[in-house]
Formats: sequence, structure tokens, C-alpha cells
Amino acid sequence: MSDFLTAWPDWAKWVWLGLLLSAAQAGVMLWRGRNRRAAERKGAQRLQAVRASGVASTARITAARDTRSRIGDTLYFVIELDLAVAATAATPALTRTLSVPVSPLHLADYGAGKTVRVRVDAATHEVAMDQPTG
Repeated sequence: MSDFLTAWPDWAKWVWLGLLLSAAQAGVMLWRGRNRRAAERKGAQRLQAVRASGVASTARITAARDTRSRIGDTLYFVIELDLAVAATAATPALTRTLSVPVSPLHLADYGAGKTVRVRVDAATHEVAMDQPTG
């Protein structure tokens, strides 16, 4: 086995080490991406559950910020909304910040001072948009 290692020039050993480290880095990146997608799916399922069983309420948008993220290049703008959620019989008044994908055609509906429909989970006080954004 030692004849095999000594037969290789020194630069080839460094190339193999670089390739091995690159493969390890690619594996870590794939693993982190898979975990991130799983977390996004779990969050989407949680918001879907809030939309299905949450208490209907309204919220006033106190601030709207562009996150500079896009879905589909220009199909949807991801904006961050600061909401003042109105109290209901089952939930107290809340303030929350949501990131929402919004179609460029509906951007005017999500400006500061506008009122939007939301759903609130009475147990966890999670908030989900209850009106179309696209």
C-alpha cells in the first residue's frame, strides 16, 4: 500500500484532498437545504391549519417593507408586514410581523394604514393572512 501512496506526486495528493473536501461541503449543503425545505413545509402546514381553524379577525397594517426577495423573478414580491391584530372574543389584541408573497397587482392593498383579513389561532396566537395575495 505504501508503494501506491509514494507513486503519486505530491500535487496529486493535494488535488484529491481538495476534491474530498469539496464533496464533504456539497454533502453538508445538500443536508442543510433538505432541512430548510422540511422546515418551510412544516411552517406552511401550520399556517394552513391556522387558516382552516383559526378565529376570523382583522388587522391594520402599521408598516410594510420590501424584503427584496422575489418568487418567480417578478411574479411575487415578498413583503414584510407589521400588523396590529384586532381583539376578538377568543383572542386578545396582538402585534405581529408576517412575511407575505404579494402579486405586483395587489401591492396597493398592503400599504400602511390598510385593513386586511386574518385568522388567529386562539391557543398559540399565530396569525395567518385570510385574503388572497396574488
